[in-house]
Amino acid sequence: MSLKLRTPFVNVNLHTPSADEQTPYAKTRQPINGPYTKIYLIRHCHPNYSLKETLGDANMPLSDLGRGQRKLLNKKLKQIDLDKIYISELIRAKETAQDFAKKHKKRMYVDKRLNEVDWTEWYKIKYFRMSEKTRVKKIKEYKTMDKEMHKLHAKSRRLLADIYKKNKGKKIGLFCHGNLIRSMVTSVLNTDVIGFLSMEIYQSSVTKLVIDRDGYIKINYINNICHLPHKPNEDLFLAALNQ
Repeated sequence: MSLKLRTPFVNVNLHTPSADEQTPYAKTRQPINGPYTKIYLIRHCHPNYSLKETLGDANMPLSDLGRGQRKLLNKKLKQIDLDKIYISELIRAKETAQDFAKKHKKRMYVDKRLNEVDWTEWYKIKYFRMSEKTRVKKIKEYKTMDKEMHKLHAKSRRLLADIYKKNKGKKIGLFCHGNLIRSMVTSVLNTDVIGFLSMEIYQSSVTKLVIDRDGYIKINYINNICHLPHKPNEDLFLAALNQ
């Protein structure tokens, strides 16, 4: 039997509000039950793109910049104190996790479901001044892309549900990739393809999901890079094309 993650999820208050304090939202909220499972979606650090043609995408190691990012990321992960680590099959995800895993004596569980998503239909879709009806009419590929997005969301939900089911009450690190993290986040938000294409995930970033005992899920934060010495200064559109 498959396990479904459910939304919405709300935080527990320190006290039960009185009738006067309760908002309409508070009156309709569901009971929250611990223990909480915390899943950290960690994008790999910067890889050496100059070796991509020689070694292939899957075998690119981290660059000098990436290894520097990894040291800073490890300090953040030490504060989080992960209980278990999953990594994709790609070298850049393994190298991002390996120093932390070795120092803290954590086994790295390789899971091919964490491999990068090949989003071959990547291109911009103008939508701020375009209705859904107009978009469907003018962009012939849009319906196909949206159907593929729903399939990807279903896979992401199954992955998160499986990780959650096996690790209830623990803090789990998933060392993976930008498109996959976008698909997991937008699967929780239940967006269409526009939501997916509108999100960018930085390298070395951490995104946190919290799930309660009954499978209610909340996104705690997205794209956290506070461990880096400064914010990335690249243009987000150019970063998407160059990575």
